[in-house]
Amino acid sequence: MNNTNDFNLKKVLPAVLTIAIGMLLVMMDTTIMNVTLPHIQSAFHQNLSNSQWVITAYTLAMATVIPFAGFLGDRFSDKKVFALAIIFFTIASFLAANAHSLQSLIIWRIAQGLTGGVVAPIGIGMSFKIIPMEKRGSMMGLLGLPMLLAPTIGPALSGFLVKHFNWTTVFLINLPVGILALIFVLLFLPNFSANKASKIDLKGALLSPFAFPILIYGVHVGADKGWSNPTALSFVGLGFIMLLLFIIVELRVENPLLHLRAFAIPEFTKGISLMWLNQIVVFGAMLLVPLYLQNVVGLSSENTGLIMVPQAIASFLGMTIGGRIFDKFGTKAAVLPGFTLGALSLSLFSQIKPSSSLAFTLCAIVLLGLSQGLVNMQVNNHALQSVPMKNISRVTPLTNEMMQVVNSFAIAFLTAFLSGQIKKQTGLSPLQANLTAFHNTFYLLLIFVSFGFILSLFLRKKVKA
Repeated sequence: MNNTNDFNLKKVLPAVLTIAIGMLLVMMDTTIMNVTLPHIQSAFHQNLSNSQWVITAYTLAMATVIPFAGFLGDRFSDKKVFALAIIFFTIASFLAANAHSLQSLIIWRIAQGLTGGVVAPIGIGMSFKIIPMEKRGSMMGLLGLPMLLAPTIGPALSGFLVKHFNWTTVFLINLPVGILALIFVLLFLPNFSANKASKIDLKGALLSPFAFPILIYGVHVGADKGWSNPTALSFVGLGFIMLLLFIIVELRVENPLLHLRAFAIPEFTKGISLMWLNQIVVFGAMLLVPLYLQNVVGLSSENTGLIMVPQAIASFLGMTIGGRIFDKFGTKAAVLPGFTLGALSLSLFSQIKPSSSLAFTLCAIVLLGLSQGLVNMQVNNHALQSVPMKNISRVTPLTNEMMQVVNSFAIAFLTAFLSGQIKKQTGLSPLQANLTAFHNTFYLLLIFVSFGFILSLFLRKKVKA
């Protein structure tokens, strides 16, 4: 099925869309909780610190299971694991909606994370096996849809549901989507052979559940309570030690959980580095722009959500165009214009004021969306395409796990930087202090975009493992 001559759009398109629906189901539960959290807090009469575990537990559970996705797919077949993950994720969603206490809700959120964590890495790996190389740019762009829709639709959908119904509907909405995804899996996903002889890397399996979750939890604590907090320092330090041990083990075993040797491939390293830089910019902007619109301009959360919708539309347009450019001209031809538009967008944001027109704000938001679309899936494809197909099932969990870590660090770092900038603006009015702090943080993101542009210059036109 990897041969261009075997390409059949009627077979491949439904399969890729099925994978995209499964990924959207899981990713929505990452973004949908921010608006829902105050309602859960009120329902169970808990403080914010305790209620926050509904989000944190889900993130840590995903970080725990992602490294095992490759082994599970190889051992039991990708389709079977993907289907079972959706089944148990949907069941966990139903149980979460019927939770009788915060503790039981957290338990079912952990179950959601443990089952949903394998969906994206296995889904992307299946897509690479289904789609021939010459069509990956345009077809893999469909898998970018969940990444675009989840941050935009998630908060808006949860806001609507909790306003007109209650917080349980945020989980119940997963039931029809999960059932639909399962039907599509059974109908449209091809069968993949299982390697019954595949053996698990026991040392890596013992270390990974400690390394990544401990590190990510330490970052969460640092962002919440400050980096001088003993708990944050202890968990981050222990996480790094466990991660170092995990890396040493993975580089020595024959069949590692995560194929770290991929970093020896220059184009993979460049591609994943660009993924990190792009994620820092994207997550940073998705954090800063809504905060700016609400805290400085004074917009409501509902109006802020509406203003951010063009960003998702522009991202989809950029992803569609970028995928075709990728197929025809290679990664660099899509990514360089993408980072250029990103730099232009952040330059506009660094000059934005409460008196700026709606057209000015929308222009900056649309340029940011186009940038994200041109860069996001193209650098992901570039990195994965440089890896031999036999290793792809152990590389997609690697890229997903690293994104979890990078996203956590990016949000924590940018939140701390913004707070620090606000405190530094002594002698200014609160409004002016906030405005200056936001401008300086946008300038910081502009530096990351500049690094991305420079690194993109060194990409090979096309890669083939």
